[in-house]
Amino acid sequence: MHEDPWKGLTPSINQIKGRRVGGGHPLDAFWIKGADGSPGLLLRGIDPLRVPDQLPRPRGLVLEVALDAPHAEARMFLREHEDREVFLTLCRDVLSYSGGSTTAADATSNLFRRLAHWHSLMTRGRSSAMSAYEIRGLIGELCVLERLGVSAGFAAALSAWVAPDEHPQDFASEDRLIEVKARLSGSRQVVRISSLAQLEPAQLPLTLVIVELVASEGDGAATLNQICARLLDHARLLGPQMVDQIEAALFKRGYMQLEAYDSDAYRVAGMSAFDCRDDFPKLVRSEVDVRIPEAKYMVDLSLVGEFAIPVELVLDGEVGR
Repeated sequence: MHEDPWKGLTPSINQIKGRRVGGGHPLDAFWIKGADGSPGLLLRGIDPLRVPDQLPRPRGLVLEVALDAPHAEARMFLREHEDREVFLTLCRDVLSYSGGSTTAADATSNLFRRLAHWHSLMTRGRSSAMSAYEIRGLIGELCVLERLGVSAGFAAALSAWVAPDEHPQDFASEDRLIEVKARLSGSRQVVRISSLAQLEPAQLPLTLVIVELVASEGDGAATLNQICARLLDHARLLGPQMVDQIEAALFKRGYMQLEAYDSDAYRVAGMSAFDCRDDFPKLVRSEVDVRIPEAKYMVDLSLVGEFAIPVELVLDGEVGR
């Protein structure tokens, strides 16, 4: 669990009291509390010439700048106290991103660039923790993303991951659609299909990929936070633009680094694939009465063996070529 940097700070009506952030940031950074007790972050010594005319407004935050003080500064406070852990994640990320600058001017630019990035993400994001079912679903997608990254390259695989943009399927390339379903190994041999569009192939071949997960604390097991950290480390090797792209995708997909995602670790026990051709059992929008606007159903995997194809043909080829 993150140590609470606001612990022990007392709000003051007449002046701001805070605790200096360690780490040698180019700006003077302090953990602070507002007059109403709201946790906040103060960055003093910003360059007024690098402050944008229109300030970013990340959801749930109050952002203020004071440019006429002896030392120009920016302050941000959390509105909703139940989002404290998310706010701490945001603060640490902003500090880390701007802290790599060599001058106060560059740090100011990077500060507001990062806040604009968070504003973009949080207009569509979420702050509550995912359910265990949602966690396993995302882990399944990320395992497929990593495997496609090996065969096609990280950038191509990430571009093919369209689930964060609310595409009906999880991956889309020029020649194939992939829908990923994660399930606990040994559980009932069914997968849930959540919409009439999910197994609708349109004009491209559609493959259903099943990721079998085993709850484990042994070698090869990883939590959701660990898998996402692994992906971010890989993205950093490719440059800041790739980091921004994977962070945006993860956030839109519903992920924020939360303590809740450190508790359960999973190991991939295997993967399988099924060709969702015309005679594959499914309910699709084009074949269902329009008076039925939506439907959810399950597919029994033990009864669709005739549609099985080698998963290597799907995941170990090149994406988008």
